[in-house]
Amino acid sequence: MVEKYGKKVRELMIREMADVFSKNEGFVFSSLENVKASEIDVLRKKMKQSDSRYLVIKNRLARIAIEDIGLSELSDSVKEKKVLGVGIIKKDPVHVAKLMMEFSKKNKGFKVANGYLEGRLLPLEKIKELSELPGREQLLSMVVGTMNAPVANFVGILASLLRGLLCALNAIKEKKEGKGSG
Repeated sequence: MVEKYGKKVRELMIREMADVFSKNEGFVFSSLENVKASEIDVLRKKMKQSDSRYLVIKNRLARIAIEDIGLSELSDSVKEKKVLGVGIIKKDPVHVAKLMMEFSKKNKGFKVANGYLEGRLLPLEKIKELSELPGREQLLSMVVGTMNAPVANFVGILASLLRGLLCALNAIKEKKEGKGSG
């Protein structure tokens, strides 16, 4: 019996989405109505720069993939939209949340719904809170700056001691030169 090509493609897509959902740190769902493909491409490029992905999929396929990996509590959030956008979190959840919240402010048809991170459901309020936190790079620079401060202070103290010693030695030298010529 000949199997339909479309069914095979859907099964492959569902399997791939299940892999994406299960193998990454988390994801953020969004709805997109009347958003141009060129605008979505801008978001995709920004997400790719931060080592994340943004996918647009049919809600039915996403719901099946979510149920296949045992996250049935998320299937309700997928039902209400026809087309679903998914921001895949690989490393930095704060950056993904920031990008998606900024994009939703600029595009009225784009709405962030909810997400899933480290085994927990993320409501929209938590995603907004995440987007307001400093990003990974900013936190790392703050830590490095904090670690650098004591070293910089120590170097400053040593430099002032050396300046004091040099001033004292110069004063002794000038005093000796003054006695030798007088």
